[in-house]
Amino acid sequence: MNADGFAIAALLDDRAGRVDAAADLLAARFATATWSGPAADRYRALMIERRNELRAGADALRDAATVLRLAGGPA
Repeated sequence: MNADGFAIAALLDDRAGRVDAAADLLAARFATATWSGPAADRYRALMIERRNELRAGADALRDAATVLRLAGGPA
């Protein structure tokens, strides 16, 4: 793989880590929220869904980095 391929793969891995960190922060902030009731419970459930979507996006970025590395980088 050429240097550009390594750089792009590293960038994808970095962004995946940032997305994971954002997902974790989102989950932590809403898990410790002091409000309660049915609306709060629904909102927390929605935030868990969003966290899972963010994590899936991070996994997709990591998969793309892996594919790029295995393919030998961009042409």
